[in-house]
Amino acid sequence: MKRSIDGILKETNVWMNPYFQSLRDDTFDFDDFVETQIQFYFAVVFFNRPMAALAAKIPTSELRLEVIRNVWEEHGEGNTSLMHEQTFLTFLDRLAGIKPEDIAKRAMWPEVRAFNTVLVGACVMDEYLIGAGVMGIIERMFSDIAGWLGEQVVSHGWVSAEKLIHYNLHEDLDIKHADDFFDVLRPAWETDVENRYYIEQGLRLGACVFNSLYEGLYKARKRRVSRDVRGPHTRAS
Repeated sequence: MKRSIDGILKETNVWMNPYFQSLRDDTFDFDDFVETQIQFYFAVVFFNRPMAALAAKIPTSELRLEVIRNVWEEHGEGNTSLMHEQTFLTFLDRLAGIKPEDIAKRAMWPEVRAFNTVLVGACVMDEYLIGAGVMGIIERMFSDIAGWLGEQVVSHGWVSAEKLIHYNLHEDLDIKHADDFFDVLRPAWETDVENRYYIEQGLRLGACVFNSLYEGLYKARKRRVSRDVRGPHTRAS
């Protein structure tokens, strides 16, 4: 399974995504970067919901525990100030003085809604092998992405190394999160070739939609869309 994961990561090559390329070559306008990060916040807030739904579909309590642990960590292990959405809010504040009331005025971009919809579809409507593959590869990719973004934000002088939050935590944490999902998949992978097909489908889907999210955010970086209503961006339950 590791060979398959490594191959998909190499094929996707998120390092060459224009979002990260433009940060490296210093052509990403600061205001545009901030706007895309506000949009990414909407993905951060949503991410633990499909994960929680996926946990209920995993057939054994031992394997289910791996995902439940991730859900618990996403929620700050019970400490609301350490919930991932809260650490990201702190990051946005330190990055550009963005407050919750500023975020509340923004309309969610379709690129983010499409990403969130794929996650919930894979975790709720498909079998657990697909969902775990999607979530696992995203966690694995984000461990690299978090390191790159943290480095670039500091090197551009947008946030000091001492005040960097969220991204520096996920660089190491999401390696473990990814391994937890891969541990869920491993017994099924080793059972038969049909399981391997479905697992690879999930891995490829996750890599595709996560890479596409950043491509979409970069392409739409000049977009500024506000809304006249407040409250959550989805009323799905």
